[in-house]
Amino acid sequence: MELQEGRIYPPLGTPQDGAYPSQGGAYTPSFNPPPYYPQATPQQQMGSTIIVVHRQPTVATTVITRVGDYYFITSIVLSFICFFCFSWWSLCCTIPAIFAAISARDAAARGDLEGARRSGQMALGLNIVAVVFFIIIWAVIIGLAAGVQSTTRCYYSYSGYYTCY
Repeated sequence: MELQEGRIYPPLGTPQDGAYPSQGGAYTPSFNPPPYYPQATPQQQMGSTIIVVHRQPTVATTVITRVGDYYFITSIVLSFICFFCFSWWSLCCTIPAIFAAISARDAAARGDLEGARRSGQMALGLNIVAVVFFIIIWAVIIGLAAGVQSTTRCYYSYSGYYTCY
């Protein structure tokens, strides 16, 4: 066989000499499998067990939580009391307590109940510290006023004058 330029080797449609075995007739396999006969399986009843499956209804649970003020009103009232009673150091606690209460209310509205509880407890703690400051400041003011009055000696002299020293 020669290779010619521009032609495909081996040429299509032409068998080569001795290249393929002759196909004389239908293909017959040398191994014949046994014929398949489907076998009937006997139906046996084991007992009178009946299984009933009930589908449970889907239950939607709605949790309703009350959105409280989380000590917001308490913080506002304490701020006014501390401002008008000249206990301005307590305002350092009541004003952050107002912001903590607002943060707690917003967290509760978002559904973050753990964050709301934390911020509410912070607002309550700041309000308690403010009340303690308020009591301490007023105790000091009253103590100083009483101390000033007790150290001042006043008397009425025979000459008709009232003098204090």
